[in-house]
Amino acid sequence: MMPILIICVIGGSIGLSAGLFGIGGALIATPLLKMLAGLEPMLALATPLPAALPSALSGTYAYYRERLIRFELIPPILFGAVPANVVGTLLTKHAGGNSMMLYTGAFMLLVGSTFFIRGWLLREAEEQEHVQTYSLIATGIAAGFLSGFLAIGGGLVMVPAFVRLNRMKFKQATATSMFCVAVLSIPATVGHAFLGHIDWSTAGLLALCSTPMAFLGARLAIVLRNQTLERIYGTCMIVFACYFLWSQSGTP
Repeated sequence: MMPILIICVIGGSIGLSAGLFGIGGALIATPLLKMLAGLEPMLALATPLPAALPSALSGTYAYYRERLIRFELIPPILFGAVPANVVGTLLTKHAGGNSMMLYTGAFMLLVGSTFFIRGWLLREAEEQEHVQTYSLIATGIAAGFLSGFLAIGGGLVMVPAFVRLNRMKFKQATATSMFCVAVLSIPATVGHAFLGHIDWSTAGLLALCSTPMAFLGARLAIVLRNQTLERIYGTCMIVFACYFLWSQSGTP
């Protein structure tokens, strides 16, 4: 009973974070499934992926109703992301994983720090959007590769890139990322399922609990100010990055 309860709590947590911040939530779930639910490392890595699709679709629907998704930006993103996702997934069978986990944790800490500084220490200012096709393709490649290689949604790359490089509003960045996470979860899930990296009973329970929470997180994000979201995002990213790095530092 206790593992089931733990998995339900993890599912709710990743769903809420997915809806709020436009990330798949798998990166948060991986160490929790490994340490609290006792899953083997590769199973903990990829099992959250099937849950990313229904939870991302749930959050996407909430954002779609508010017309926050930038559909015109999605084709170049997916043009780079989908093939990179396949490559990243296939490379997992050749990688040890721990060093990449540490690099990802360091990246999370860097991203979280920039949002923390901007959200808490700088005034919220109107910035002119500056979208370039090449930056969208590059963002897609980076997000797609990490989505496949580390079995994450890819929003960890997309949201900061949309806000920093393209100067999109945080809510639009989150909404657009959420849609892309839903798409990228499909090839990543198929690839990792083929490699035998998914515990389907756990994945089903995660999906059941994360889907309604993703919708709730998206609705909450819609009513919050952009600066408030950046503050929450930056603070949560820093806290979790520090915890993630600490938890991974002793992993063989």
